[in-house]
Amino acid sequence: MTIRTSWLAAIALLGRVLAGSPASAEELVYGNWTPPREYQNVHVMPELFKNIEKETDGAIKWKLIAGGAIADGKGTFAAVKDGLMQAGLGIVTYAPNTIPSLYAIYSTVITGHNDVVAATGAALEVMYLRCPSCLDEFRRNNIVPLGGWTSSAYLLACTSPIKSPADLKGKRVRATAGNGELMRAAGGVPVNATLAEAVSLLQRGGIDCQHGIADWLRTFGYGDFTKYVTDYPLGLSGPAIGFALNRDTWNKWTPEQKKIHVKYAAWMSAKMAIGNFLIANEEGLESIIKEKGVTLVKVDPKDWESVVAEFAKGDRERNVATAKGFGVPDAGAIIDDYQRTIEKWRPRSQDIGRDIDKFTQVLISEVFSKIDLDKL
Repeated sequence: MTIRTSWLAAIALLGRVLAGSPASAEELVYGNWTPPREYQNVHVMPELFKNIEKETDGAIKWKLIAGGAIADGKGTFAAVKDGLMQAGLGIVTYAPNTIPSLYAIYSTVITGHNDVVAATGAALEVMYLRCPSCLDEFRRNNIVPLGGWTSSAYLLACTSPIKSPADLKGKRVRATAGNGELMRAAGGVPVNATLAEAVSLLQRGGIDCQHGIADWLRTFGYGDFTKYVTDYPLGLSGPAIGFALNRDTWNKWTPEQKKIHVKYAAWMSAKMAIGNFLIANEEGLESIIKEKGVTLVKVDPKDWESVVAEFAKGDRERNVATAKGFGVPDAGAIIDDYQRTIEKWRPRSQDIGRDIDKFTQVLISEVFSKIDLDKL
């Protein structure tokens, strides 16, 4: 009864929003569960929607509804599948049985470097070009995946200083999928919660730490509670699906309208990877140190290196076993392909640097131009 009531309330809210919108040939809703001030909602989607409207001559208009007003992170795939909203930000770790092949990639924690450009390019290449089960699973859920990105390396942000794994022992940490296993290996107690849920958990004392990028301390407000950031990179993961799109909506578009959305999905991927997870992330850390009194806790890297190395030894085996449990027979091949492809992208990443336009063009030439849109 509670679930049904919440869905009816969401439908009623959506109806009120659209009732106040101007009529158009097609006006669609992108629902995002992240806060309105989060980077994607402020710096990415408004520009993307403006360009799509312009290049479709006003035939397609998108409306952004942020803050989880329609669906939260766990409910986004279901809401898009059922057409409650036409698109949203999809994180497979919140619904791992939905797209389990992609979950195998997302759960693979990349340690030893912080190359978000290489990881993003590799994740998209594998998903689109060499993971047919990934795309089949999206089809079964009535969703078209457009664009995505991995995170930069996560940091620990805690309510007390954490200098070594010994300090983390017994601490409750919001961390999902492979990151949760990394926190367990380091002595923490992983709590499988969404980024939005972590805010209230910190307020109530339900968790002691948040495992994520530094900029989330600013955009999600974690910096009001977690005053200590451990200065050691603890793995990057992904990809998030930036534009999880209702397939019925996709099928109504002309080939040209589909191409326009794919082009801007590539730009969105590059903008988020570099603009958010590199540039804004660094700016966010500086900001919360100055404005929120957050302390950067210096550590001896050797205290963490052995824990990370030991975790990495068993990461693949755990992820393969989990994926097989979800019915993915070739999870090992998917994970191995992803790891190899990251290394292939490392030289490209060095050449791209922090040039968002250049990354966009490389993604188009190496990945998006090779997608058969009729089969996507």
